[in-house]
Amino acid sequence: MIYNGEVYNFKELTVKYNIQPRTSSDSEIILEAFAQKGVECINDFNGMFALAIWDTQDKKLFVIRDRFGVKPVVYYLKGNDFAFASELKALLKLPVEKKINPAALQDYLFLEYIPDAKCILQDFYKLPKGHYLVADNGKVSVKPYYQFIEKIVQRPLAPKKEDDALNEFEDLLGSAVKYRQISDVPIGAFLSGGTDSSLICALFQKQNTNPVNTFTIGFDVAGYDESGYASQVAGILKTNHSETHLSDKSSIEIADRIVDHYDEPFAAPSTIPSYLVCNVARKKATVAMSGDGGDELFMGYGYYDLYRKVKKIYRMDAGIGRHLIKAILSMKGGEKYGRASRLFNLPSKDMLAHLWSEQQYMFSEKEIRSLLNVSDTDLSIKDSWRKVDAMDLSDFEKISLFDIEQYLAYNLLYKMDIASMANSLEVRNPYLDYRLMEYSFNLPQDFKIKDGTAKYLMKKLLERYLPKELVYRRKWGFPAPLGDWMGRELSYLLDKWLAPGLIRSQGIFNEKVVARFVNEFKAGKKYHDKRVWSLIFFQMWYAKYIDGNGN
Repeated sequence: MIYNGEVYNFKELTVKYNIQPRTSSDSEIILEAFAQKGVECINDFNGMFALAIWDTQDKKLFVIRDRFGVKPVVYYLKGNDFAFASELKALLKLPVEKKINPAALQDYLFLEYIPDAKCILQDFYKLPKGHYLVADNGKVSVKPYYQFIEKIVQRPLAPKKEDDALNEFEDLLGSAVKYRQISDVPIGAFLSGGTDSSLICALFQKQNTNPVNTFTIGFDVAGYDESGYASQVAGILKTNHSETHLSDKSSIEIADRIVDHYDEPFAAPSTIPSYLVCNVARKKATVAMSGDGGDELFMGYGYYDLYRKVKKIYRMDAGIGRHLIKAILSMKGGEKYGRASRLFNLPSKDMLAHLWSEQQYMFSEKEIRSLLNVSDTDLSIKDSWRKVDAMDLSDFEKISLFDIEQYLAYNLLYKMDIASMANSLEVRNPYLDYRLMEYSFNLPQDFKIKDGTAKYLMKKLLERYLPKELVYRRKWGFPAPLGDWMGRELSYLLDKWLAPGLIRSQGIFNEKVVARFVNEFKAGKKYHDKRVWSLIFFQMWYAKYIDGNGN
């Protein structure tokens, strides 16, 4: 067996499978359970894991990925050639052709990441979350064993009292936090001061008599630093808090080296603070808890209401009014009006997918076609959205499910696994306990957004631990001021990686279109920063992993 991850409930499994353990390791229990029940045993596992087990009796290889895709698995398959690994960079050592997958590149430019089973290179694949792979007698098949979408209860939901939901949620989250403390190495938790991390730290500290270790980083840039809130939360909870302030210089030094760790194009600017907070945490702990998943479960993103408003306008207007509004906003100039004008130019079909892309500052389909010199686009995200959109759910529930199925699995978890492993830190996610995920999604919508308050039930629970002024405050993200940096200290990246001669020689992007985005960014259109950064990141990735001559 090759094993990466943790099965938290392995002690309960020793009882269920009547195992007499000879060690204190969950690895032993996994193998014993597999010997008894075969691959079906994974339905009993509560944890995060990438497993490869060779069945010596049946001569079959099983490669398994956890329910929500916390731990990665990638593989190469062409003809009779098959190989697998935790990271793409390991497979890139194979003496095989490395050819860009056009569909994956389009997804990247639209989303900032590459979703589902796709990989940036042809004949390379990701094993999807909740799936296992079987290699048997020269044949490879991929099968699902867990589909979150199948765990959704038929609507309308049975009524539930708020106090009952609050207590049940606290019990489940408390159990998830307790499971994730099982460790023989130092453990701590990330604390941003926001709802998700504060609630985990509150329960973590409640379950321990000694102060638990918490970590936060602050940026010396106005509008990006919430470390003061984290410090207040830590003081009230009485944790052993570490706060590290990062100058522009320390963050910028990471920007052009981050590609060393991300072996696929990945344009999320939060890769930088994620890497840095893991680096800080590793100095005091080997394991850290994270709040990933809270926003997706409890509708914490601002674009939920924006989608409803834009959708309403599109339904009321045949197009003439939208074009007029777009023209007026465009003439006003400035980043705010420039971005707003783009909202009135979205295709009415699959609007949520397009709105998501726009909210992430990524390229529109039209821009992608001009960038790549293609007449059509093939975006897999549309099929994912249509599957969700056809379900008997409210608009907000559909977006929540879409975020869980896509953004959480193939963006946030990928980002954090790479950032943490690069620093030899193991990150655990209490909100991704499958019991908690299934329970929370099937709560009535009023427990998630109520009277304009997002993450309502989480905040009501947090009131038991923190004063209201810390609970009900403006939401912050976890970004990096890339636009500012690329306009100053990192401006050399534009000249180096997006130079017309380089773009022309590669033959991937339209050199004139790239130049237009670069020139508009330099002229002050800062909302192009993410688009420009995504192109830079691709170029750095291409030089390192394909050309092989990256610094």
